[in-house]
Amino acid sequence: MVLCWIANRTDIFLIKFCREIGFELTENILNKFRGSDGPTFWTYLSRKFNLSLSIEEYVLRAILDFVEELKNNSNLAPIEGVKELIDELFDFGVPLALASSASRIRVNTVLECFNMQNKFSVKISSQDGERGKPEPDIFLLASERMNVSPNKCVVIEDSENGIKAAKKAGMKCVGFAGLKHNKQNLSSADLIVSAYSDVNFYSLQQLFD
Repeated sequence: MVLCWIANRTDIFLIKFCREIGFELTENILNKFRGSDGPTFWTYLSRKFNLSLSIEEYVLRAILDFVEELKNNSNLAPIEGVKELIDELFDFGVPLALASSASRIRVNTVLECFNMQNKFSVKISSQDGERGKPEPDIFLLASERMNVSPNKCVVIEDSENGIKAAKKAGMKCVGFAGLKHNKQNLSSADLIVSAYSDVNFYSLQQLFD
């Protein structure tokens, strides 16, 4: 079984969004909170930049604005190789779950935009787990709902927080290092790849040998 998290670049949107509300979002902050849930991210920003609205308002506004941008972006495409990997695993009968720190509406919108709703038997968002990454809650919940032991799961992650969460859950983890803007430490992963084309059904099986 594979828990396949679709990595979507939100950096450009977040930088633009934060600039519009009055402050500059730095690369250091983005990397520090990559893989974290929205409330954790905005709690930090609210304290650091002394923001005037409630954390809940910023979280909701960012979600709604991002979803609107997704729906209106005709050039939107998944990371190269993601769709092919998901199709291959699906055809082999591997149960797939999407476990993300993103909100439920964002997860569903991404799947709709990429026509992947039917590929994932379980979909977990930040709203489903009590604690966000680096805690293992969303991954453990996904394995529970699929009735598969955590030690038989593989997580694909592009963030240090996500890899920590996967290992805490007792799962194998593939670190995706193919995003040039991503400066994460992926060294704790069982396998590190720079392209999704480097991952397939057989290479994932080998993680358990």
